Amino acid sequence: MRTTIKMIAERAGVSIGTVDRVLHDRPYVKAEVRERVLRVMEELDYHPNRMASALATSGTPRKLALVQPEWEEGFVRDEMDAGTARFLEEYRDYNVSLDIRNYPSGDEAECLRLLNEAVENGAQAVALCASGTEEIRRALERLSERGVPVATFNSDVPGGRRICYVGEDGHRAGRVAGEIASCFLSRGDAFLVIYADPKYTAHKARVDGFLERLAERGIPEENGVIAATHRDYRKTAETVESALAAHPNLRMVYMANPSVPACAEVLRSRGLAEKVHILSHDCGPEIQELLKSGEVDFTIGQDLAYQPYQALSVLFEALMGQRPDRDTYVTACPILNSESI
Repeated sequence: MRTTIKMIAERAGVSIGTVDRVLHDRPYVKAEVRERVLRVMEELDYHPNRMASALATSGTPRKLALVQPEWEEGFVRDEMDAGTARFLEEYRDYNVSLDIRNYPSGDEAECLRLLNEAVENGAQAVALCASGTEEIRRALERLSERGVPVATFNSDVPGGRRICYVGEDGHRAGRVAGEIASCFLSRGDAFLVIYADPKYTAHKARVDGFLERLAERGIPEENGVIAATHRDYRKTAETVESALAAHPNLRMVYMANPSVPACAEVLRSRGLAEKVHILSHDCGPEIQELLKSGEVDFTIGQDLAYQPYQALSVLFEALMGQRPDRDTYVTACPILNSESI
């Protein structure tokens, strides 16, 4: 595998900017740090990429865009913002600017408008988190024809002309969830699955993987209620209430979207927190508290901050003529409970 400046920075424990200053013999680098970076370069048999060096010294501007949903305030937004901030910090010496555009979650028309607007305003590459619809696929087709690379993150666009996807393997994560759920369910038990939107590829993949694994374990899909609540707290709570009323044998709620507190509140108010199990994704402060209280049994993690960071990093490399070395950069999906957080 080709050695990159980012690999050197990670191994030496410094920023990409520091590696760049060492490469070009610039000041403001401590002697011991310079020596450590040079040693790592030698260990990795690194030979400076002429194109990258020319870009760093020429001052050639590079403009990227980030088009994503307006994340709800809290853990997900904080993690996504952290990943973006890390990219800007590490590439600050490369004359990179980033145009961040947020659209209301689920508003495909606004997503498309912002995507087109970003490119018309000079974005040379785009990191995109969007639904996997035909309209989005056609937009990626048009951008590819114009020579504008797109990297998807968090949710992929199947069949879309993007240079890579960075994020969770939703189908695999769903199968992991299905395996866990099968340990709590018997053949006669009902279960509830709540996700955001069938157009949102990441959540749909989780649900498909979950149902697939349950079926393999002898628990049919017919035992389940599947509902899309679009990340809405009130709608999620109403869905849980309805499922409890219709299915007294409900034993498991699989929360494939972030509205986990709404589900927990309903079960708590009904005195069912110990009878009906909750399985979720991610591990923000709210989920951690629910794990500690026993209201959520397990959650499946993913490295959210890595997703925009890596998508933007790949796009930067692409603008220097270096295509990604893989189609998909998959994050881990660790199983977490009250004892492992």
